[in-house]
Amino acid sequence: MMSSYISTLAWTSPARNAIPRLQSELSRASTELSTGRHADVGLTLGVRSAESVGLYLERGEIDAMTQSNALTSSFVDRTQMSLAQLTTDASSFLKELVVGQSDDSGGATVQSQAKLALSAFISSMNASDGQRYLFAGVNSSVQPLADYETTPKTAVNAAFSTKFSLSATDPQSDPAVSQISASDMEDFLDAEFADLFKDPAWGTTWSSASSQNLTSRISGTERVTISANANAPAMRNLAMALTMVAELGTATLSDSAREVVLKKATGLVGASITSLTGMATSLGVSQIRLDVADEAMRKTLDVINSRVNTLEGVDPAEAKTRMDTLSTQLEMSYATTAKIMQLSILNYV
Repeated sequence: MMSSYISTLAWTSPARNAIPRLQSELSRASTELSTGRHADVGLTLGVRSAESVGLYLERGEIDAMTQSNALTSSFVDRTQMSLAQLTTDASSFLKELVVGQSDDSGGATVQSQAKLALSAFISSMNASDGQRYLFAGVNSSVQPLADYETTPKTAVNAAFSTKFSLSATDPQSDPAVSQISASDMEDFLDAEFADLFKDPAWGTTWSSASSQNLTSRISGTERVTISANANAPAMRNLAMALTMVAELGTATLSDSAREVVLKKATGLVGASITSLTGMATSLGVSQIRLDVADEAMRKTLDVINSRVNTLEGVDPAEAKTRMDTLSTQLEMSYATTAKIMQLSILNYV
């Protein structure tokens, strides 16, 4: 016959051991109620945890792409604003050219306006968003156009003075400017002067921009062009038109030679306006594609969030009921344990 032993420890241990378990379950229920997710997702999902991890990775990629697209959209918006300003300025100057061809002021007014417009043009070309130059292409860390008073002016003065045997230091002020014939001026504009705005001279005297525009990946499979550059024909033509009116002695040229300059400039500015509009349209298409990509990612993100919630989410009502039940059980366990601890086997010996 076997003997059994009864002790105070044997009486109290079950009640005491239940308390940590109830505390752990209560903590888990409280976490689930406050977060709306399983307290231990890995333990609850088991092998399905891999699906949850994959969804989080995909969501992270979409979040990163969305943030990148926001920066891209801001850059495109700034570029569009600059193109719009360039178009407005070019249109205003075109009107001045038309007026200048019938003006009796001798070209001084339109020359002065051209100098201001040239300065504004270069300033617009060198605009940035604080991190990248808008019109530098992929060389976005480099100022696209040189200040006119540096290498561009030196090159223009050299070509002008050499062609017409004028003062090398200040060819515009040379009295011989008034003797330049219309045919000679036309020949100069189409040859030596035009060459200053073609490669390689354009790249050595005017521009440090790249002819390759910036692109950006806006989704997992799509890239779009997000910039324009200072080497585009529109920019070269506008620079040429402004420079010829501002820097070739327009105020002192003969009427016939001045007419050649103003007509040539009028054609160049008109062509530039058309090209600028085309550039803005192309960037507008990129903006639309960017918006479409963002909308598609938002929808994908909604699906991912819904799937994650299905995998990891808990029923708030069930979690609240479970927490209340566990709280009651824990309180009862505390009370029972306290009473048992007051008992002793010695009382029954």
